[in-house]
Amino acid sequence: MSRSRKLHRLGNPDTDERRAQRMLFRHLRDDTTANRGRMAKRVRELQLLLAMDPVGFEQLIARLMEAMGMKVELTSRSRDGGVDVRGIDTDPFRGGNVIVQVKRYRDTVTPSAVRDLYGTLQHDGAATKAVLVTTSRFGPSSHQFVAGKPITLINGAELVGLLKHHGFHEVFEAAQDGVRAAVGDDLPEIEVAAEPARLLLHWTGEEEYDIAALVCRGNRAMSDEHLVFYNNCSAPDGSVRLVTGYGDANACLMVDFDALPADADRLVIVAAADTENHPAATMAGFAGPALILEAGADQDPAVVHLADGAAANTAMRLGRFDRDAAGDWDFTPALAGYPGGLRQAVVAYGLEVEDA
Repeated sequence: MSRSRKLHRLGNPDTDERRAQRMLFRHLRDDTTANRGRMAKRVRELQLLLAMDPVGFEQLIARLMEAMGMKVELTSRSRDGGVDVRGIDTDPFRGGNVIVQVKRYRDTVTPSAVRDLYGTLQHDGAATKAVLVTTSRFGPSSHQFVAGKPITLINGAELVGLLKHHGFHEVFEAAQDGVRAAVGDDLPEIEVAAEPARLLLHWTGEEEYDIAALVCRGNRAMSDEHLVFYNNCSAPDGSVRLVTGYGDANACLMVDFDALPADADRLVIVAAADTENHPAATMAGFAGPALILEAGADQDPAVVHLADGAAANTAMRLGRFDRDAAGDWDFTPALAGYPGGLRQAVVAYGLEVEDA
């Protein structure tokens, strides 16, 4: 779906309506009957991927990469050097040469596999980044290892979401409710990662803006590593990650609310102008912004329209998620402008920023 069609579907309320609107996103808890049904379906979907022929699975990942706009090359299985697919991302800002390793695992991917891929990346003369894709999940140690490194981890739940997002629904036809897969009860058991929510940010206009998230205890960020932005694409435990590949959104955060630190009770969302590359940029071009929370690939999104940006600011707090006593997360569009940009925003939440 193109960006214009998506925005058309959301509607175009006037400025006063956007300013007055106050919506709450509620994170759906895993103990509901509906979520148990969705989890059962997700298990069947991942089992279908796990049961695929290894070559067929690699080809599926290559087709997904092509659907995401990359130029793709499958490597020879006898000479792959730990690389299954190579791709060239032509995006002028985030692009580069990508090496991809796929693992049809039923158990959690070990940190050693992640470290091995990093070693491959370091010795590859052409690659600028690496992606590890699995049908299962990654543990906290793996997320901690890739922090600050040009490596992206895609677990099984995220893979299913990407495949559906880019139109590969036929892969999962056998997993529809009430339909048994052709291989019947012989589908392998598999460990399933909790499905993260996708927090999508849309705006109109040609200007580019960055999205950032602060994992907080009250009004203070938990640490420098808990600021997720373009220079640090993941929280230490992988619970919040900045990702690409959702072409109908200007920016996307993956948030696993259940995996956030137990003592974290707030997640703050900020948009900022790219003043590093465009010193004169402001939030004036941040028009018609909308936040969309997709709690799962098969759930209807929740949408909130926000106020336009102002020329006086170079960053803007869009709102915050707060954890309540029951463990649910509510979203409040608590808007605030920052003339001093993202730097001022993070300092307001207790982080120290060194002068360049």
